[in-house]
Amino acid sequence: MNERIMEFLWRSEVAKLPEEKKRLYRFIVEQEDMLAEKAVTVEDFYSLLIKQSPVDLAVAQFRLPYNRIVKLMLEIEVELEQKISKRYKTVKWIDFTNHSIESTNSGENKLLFLFVN
Repeated sequence: MNERIMEFLWRSEVAKLPEEKKRLYRFIVEQEDMLAEKAVTVEDFYSLLIKQSPVDLAVAQFRLPYNRIVKLMLEIEVELEQKISKRYKTVKWIDFTNHSIESTNSGENKLLFLFVN
């Protein structure tokens, strides 16, 4: 799988989420990312996750019960995975190098197009 395409699809699908789900998802992911930046090792990251739980912060921020936050995050992640997987299957790379008007650099340039549905 192409990492850049997956990142694009992920951001695209997150943007399409209902506002409440989108805010919750982004909040928790941003908190996790901040902890990952602080951590030196994987063990440090896990330790920070326990000490400064993004879910606990989300409970305070969104005023929802812990179990509800966890359930919503699991639902969001499953939904995103399904939608991204479906869209990834429709991604097409088309090489138009040999179909373009003469290249200015004697054929050194390539024209590639990515179609995402």
